[in-house]
Amino acid sequence: MTNTNMEQQVAQSKQQAAQGGLSGTAILDIHPATGIMRLKINLIPPEKIGEFVTNYAKVITMSLNSVNISVKTHVAEEE
Repeated sequence: MTNTNMEQQVAQSKQQAAQGGLSGTAILDIHPATGIMRLKINLIPPEKIGEFVTNYAKVITMSLNSVNISVKTHVAEEE
């Protein structure tokens, strides 16, 4: 996939999300030496955060599985 194709796909995804009323911010805290990454997502509308985070975790899991890394997932109970 060329860089132009990737940029077009990202632009299309952003447009679809915006049309659906979805936006937000994220902070990615990376510690390369220890292999730790933490991700904090703030979403608009906030009531969509649970569904979004659950689905995004599935994307991360598929990505790691594709490079032969097995994933154990812990989902916290509702607070």
